[in-house]
Amino acid sequence: MILFLDFFAGSGTTAHAVMELNKKDKGNRKFILVQLPEKTDGISEAFKAGYKTIANICIERIRRVITKLKYTDSRNFHSIQE
Repeated sequence: MILFLDFFAGSGTTAHAVMELNKKDKGNRKFILVQLPEKTDGISEAFKAGYKTIANICIERIRRVITKLKYTDSRNFHSIQE
């Protein structure tokens, strides 16, 4: 098993890449992301779209990738916490 640990998750690029690669080659790579609840800039497009923290952006990106890649087994994903 390969485990990616990203202490600076940001917008979730690592998770996105791992999920796409797993889907492409039927891999079983895992990831753990850590993102402090850093606030988005009050005048940014992200803030205007309702994302109050960088972590909120990351969570939404992961949810969209799961939907896009049609992951149907929710046991593959554990505990997205805000």
